[in-house]
Amino acid sequence: MNIFLAFAFRDMDKPLVSYIDRLLASQFVQSKTGENLGGEMLTPIVQRRIEDSDALIALLTKRDQLASGGWTTHTWVKDELAWARGKGKPAIALIEEGVAIDGMFQPHEYIPLQRENPLEAILRLAETVAGWQQEAGRSIKVQLAPEDIAAKLGEGEIPCRHRLWQKGKFTDWKEVIPVPETGGTFIYIDGVREDQLIQIRVEEPGKVWQSPATSQWMMIQLKAGGTNK
Repeated sequence: MNIFLAFAFRDMDKPLVSYIDRLLASQFVQSKTGENLGGEMLTPIVQRRIEDSDALIALLTKRDQLASGGWTTHTWVKDELAWARGKGKPAIALIEEGVAIDGMFQPHEYIPLQRENPLEAILRLAETVAGWQQEAGRSIKVQLAPEDIAAKLGEGEIPCRHRLWQKGKFTDWKEVIPVPETGGTFIYIDGVREDQLIQIRVEEPGKVWQSPATSQWMMIQLKAGGTNK
């Protein structure tokens, strides 16, 4: 999983950014950032980085004090957050205490942040990221068997599909590309959750090979299952 981290490139915010980076690294999440826009409009380059990410975390810290006593925040960080939400990406904002949000966020859309004591916010962020990871699943590598059928698949001449099983229901079949490697033929599947099983189906002229729904931790064994007429 990779997450876009939106923040202001200021020295005073570096410790907060470091906490978030360390959290993401501890959960094996890659982080991306935008360029230092310096208050400029959201650029196409940053838009693409956000679109290529799985989720976004926005760090909305104090910028200018208002006459009312509250604080503004960084417009380009809000723009990055809005762009992610507009693209349907999971997104959460860490909002520093004192920043005026004026009803822009529902309670589940942000985490209050105390600069002097950020631990509670970081813990809540860790829970949010863990939920995203569980929802998104992970990429897995599966070895196919028996060897003679797997070798044919590795030559790229026979179509191969997979689907996932969870709680009594199958997903739709999806095409997958077998990869011949040292030690066997493998497939790579994205978005697999911990409790899902995997089923593989191969169709060659006059014959169908299909595995039972198998644990993602095991080699998948294809079995002959009739014709494809």
